[in-house]
Amino acid sequence: MFKRLFLSCALICCITSSALALTKRTFDFVVGKDGDFKAAMTAAASTASSSHRFYIFFPDGNYNVGSLTGNSNQLTTFPTSYVSFVGQSTNNTVLYNANTTEGISVTATLYIYANNIYMQDMTIYNKTNYGQTSTYSATGRYVAIQQQGDKFIYKNVKLLSTQDTYYTKKGSSSLARTYWEDGEIHGTTDFICGDGDVFFNRCTLHELKKSAMTAASTTSDFGYVFDQCTIESDVTGYTLGRSWNYAKTVFLNTTMNVVPIDSGWMSPINYVPKVFAEYNSKNSSGGSVNLSKRKTSYTDKNGGSATLNPILSSSEAANYTISNVLSGTDSWNPEALAAQVSSPVIVQSGSSITWNTDANALCWVVFKNGIYLANVSTNSYDASSLSVGDVITVRAANEMGGLGESSNSLTISDQNATYYSVIATAAPGGSVSQSPTGTSIAEGSALSITATPVSHWNFSAWSGDYTSSDNVLSIASLASNVNVQANFVPTDKFTYQAETGSLKNAVTETKNAGYAGAGYVNFSTGISADSLPVYMDSAGTVTVIITYSNGSGASRSLAVSVNGGTATDVDFAATADWTTWSTVDITLTLPAGASMITFATVNSADGPNLDQIVLNSGMTKVKPKLSKLLAPLMYNAKDKALYFNLPRNDWKALLYSMDGRELVNATAPKSLDLSLFKSGVYMVKVTYPGYSYSRTFRLP
Repeated sequence: MFKRLFLSCALICCITSSALALTKRTFDFVVGKDGDFKAAMTAAASTASSSHRFYIFFPDGNYNVGSLTGNSNQLTTFPTSYVSFVGQSTNNTVLYNANTTEGISVTATLYIYANNIYMQDMTIYNKTNYGQTSTYSATGRYVAIQQQGDKFIYKNVKLLSTQDTYYTKKGSSSLARTYWEDGEIHGTTDFICGDGDVFFNRCTLHELKKSAMTAASTTSDFGYVFDQCTIESDVTGYTLGRSWNYAKTVFLNTTMNVVPIDSGWMSPINYVPKVFAEYNSKNSSGGSVNLSKRKTSYTDKNGGSATLNPILSSSEAANYTISNVLSGTDSWNPEALAAQVSSPVIVQSGSSITWNTDANALCWVVFKNGIYLANVSTNSYDASSLSVGDVITVRAANEMGGLGESSNSLTISDQNATYYSVIATAAPGGSVSQSPTGTSIAEGSALSITATPVSHWNFSAWSGDYTSSDNVLSIASLASNVNVQANFVPTDKFTYQAETGSLKNAVTETKNAGYAGAGYVNFSTGISADSLPVYMDSAGTVTVIITYSNGSGASRSLAVSVNGGTATDVDFAATADWTTWSTVDITLTLPAGASMITFATVNSADGPNLDQIVLNSGMTKVKPKLSKLLAPLMYNAKDKALYFNLPRNDWKALLYSMDGRELVNATAPKSLDLSLFKSGVYMVKVTYPGYSYSRTFRLP
C-alpha cells in the first residue's frame, strides 16, 4: 500500500484558474441570429487564425447545409482552420444533407479540410439512405464527415449515415491526430475508415448491417484506438474491421453488447493489416468475450501475408494512452481542451441575474425557456426585459467554446421584490430537493425542502437555521435567509452494502452469486468510483472489513479515501472466480457522525467487484472490566464453535448475519455451535445490563 494525496477541489480550481485564465469574449457568430451558416463560413474565412479562434454557435434546430452551402451533390467543403462548431445539444442540433450520387469523396455532409477544429454537442447527418434498410445491401457510400488535417476534437458528437459514415484523411501534414470523447457513430460497411491516429474515448459504435465496422488505411503510428467504447448492433454476424491498407486498429476495454463473429476480423481489401487486436473485451453482462478463435493469419490480393496476435497483453495495452497516441512533438492535450467548465449557480437580484465568475470560462450562454437568448462575457445578465415566470438557465463555455452542464433553473419573479438566500445541503446518507428551486427566493414565497435518505438510511433531523425531525421542512412565507443541513443515520451502523453508494462510471450487478444485500458493484476502467456513506457514534479508528470478488486472475487495486482526503491504495488478491468472495481488512480513522468512504479505481485500471463493507467497532463504549470479561471469547475451528467464559449468568449472546438477520439469541451460553452455518462474515453481540458490545468475525 502507498499513500496518494488528493488536492482539495478549492485548491485544484485555484491552480487551474491561475494557469488557464481566459480572456473573456463572446462567440463570433450565432447561426440564426447573425445570419445563416453560409454567412458564418464567410466570416470565419476572413477572421479565424492561430491567434483568434472563431466560434460558431448553433442553437437547437435542423440545418440543411447540403442545400445552403453544398455543391450540386450537396457536399459542403469547410476549408478554414482554428474554428469551433458548438451546438446547443447533441440530438437537437442537426446539420444534414442528402446526395444524388454515391461515392466516398463526393458525398460528405461536411468535408473539413483544415487544422485545429473543435466540434461539440451536435449531430452530423447524411440522410440519403439512413434508415432505409432495403438499400443497405447495395454500394452506397454516403459520408457524414470527411476530414483532412491535424488536431480535430469531437465531443458529444453523433454521426448518422450508412457506408463510410466517417472518413479520415491524413492531408499534407505528417500528423493527422483526432480525439473523440463520448460520441456516437452509426453506419453499415466500413463506417469508420481512413488514415491517421484517431483515439475514440467512451464512444458508442452502432452497426446497422452484417459487415465490417472499420476499414483503416494506416500510415501513422497508432491508427484507430477504441478505449472504453460500447458496441451496439442491429444485427449479428458483423466484424470489427478489415484492412483497407496496412491497417492498425485496437479495441481496449470495449463493451460489446452484441458480440462480433468468433474470428472478429475480416480479410483485407487491399493489403494485410499490421495490428488487429483487442484487450479486455466484455459482453453485455460484463463477462469476458472469448477471444480464442480470433483471426490470426491474413493474405491479400497482392501476395502479402501476415500473422498477428489478436490479443494484447496488459503491458501492450498500457501503451495506448491518449498522450502516447496524440501528444506528438507539440504536447497536444485534447482531453484537457475538451474538459468542461463547472456549471454556474444563478440568482436573481432585482432586475439582474448574476453568478460567480470563472477564470476558466470563455463566456456564458443564457437560455430562456430552453431557447437561446444571449451570449455574454460577464457574469451577469440584465433581466429587465424578461417576464415573470420565464425560466432562465446559463451554461459556461470552455476554452474551445464547448458548453458545460446547465445551471440551476431560475424562474423570474417580481423584479422589485426582496430576495433571501436559501442554502440547503445534505450530510452523507441522503439528498435534498427544494421547491421552488434556486439559491435566491423572493420574500413571501412558500418554501419546501425535502430530505430523502438513500437505501438503508433514515432521516434524523435538520440542523442550522431550522431544527426539526420532520423530513419536509416547510416555510409558509419566507422572511429571512435560510441555511440548513439534512442529517441522516443508517439502519445498521456496522454493515453497509456497496451498491447503496453513489456510483460514478460503475454499475450494480446481480449475476455472480454469493453476494450479500441487493447486489454488488462492478467497476469500469477509467475514472470509476463508489462513494459509500457510513456512520460513527464517536470519532475513532475502526477496522473496515471489505467483501469482494476478483476472478480476473491478477491482483486489482482500489484507492480508499474518507471525505475526499488522503487515499490509500488497497490491493485485492485474485479469487478463484467471480462467485468466490473474500475479505480484506483495512484501518480507517472516521469522524463522528456521517462520513463518506470512497472506493476508486487506480490509474484507470479495472477494480474488483465490491460487495459488503463492515465497520468492526463496538456499539457503545465498554467499561474495562467488561472488555476483560470478553477477552476469552474465541473461535475453535476444529468444532466450528464460538466459546465464552463470562463468570455471570445475566448476559446474552446474539449472532447476526451481515444483512441484519438475527440467527441466534442465547442467554449466558458457554458456546455457540456454528457448524451448520456457511462461510462468511458474522457479527456476535454480547449484552450485559447497561452495556452492549459487538464484534465481527469471519467463519471459514
